[in-house]
Amino acid sequence: MPSIITPKTEAEMEQYYNLRWSLLRRPWGGRKGSELDDLESTSFHRAALIDKKIIAIGRIHFINKVAQIRYMAVKKQFSRKGVGSRIVSELEKIAIEHNVTNVFLNARENAIKFYEKNGYTKVNRSELGFASILHYRMEKVLEKL
Repeated sequence: MPSIITPKTEAEMEQYYNLRWSLLRRPWGGRKGSELDDLESTSFHRAALIDKKIIAIGRIHFINKVAQIRYMAVKKQFSRKGVGSRIVSELEKIAIEHNVTNVFLNARENAIKFYEKNGYTKVNRSELGFASILHYRMEKVLEKL
């Protein structure tokens, strides 16, 4: 069972961003660096780790009093094993710790069922994302602990 960590060391952050790029950008021709945005330093990052190798990632940041989950990715051989759900749960805990109960995300079409399984509701079609990939806005209201 993988452990969920906050990537902190230079090596962990390098693995984290490399996985983000290789799973979410490279398949659509994204250049190295396209996996980063201006909110990296103010966001909360989580990763699943097995044998010192990052196998899944996710991030949450805050926009006013709402949280957004972004950059969720799980290596194919580890998908459908609960790893992504564990990361989502950890990101949601961060939101609750910051007194934020409204979370949204923009899900690719192939991820909608995953997010619905984790309690998110599809709201509407959102603008096309990276490389003109269709996304759907999904939302969830979290219960305070």
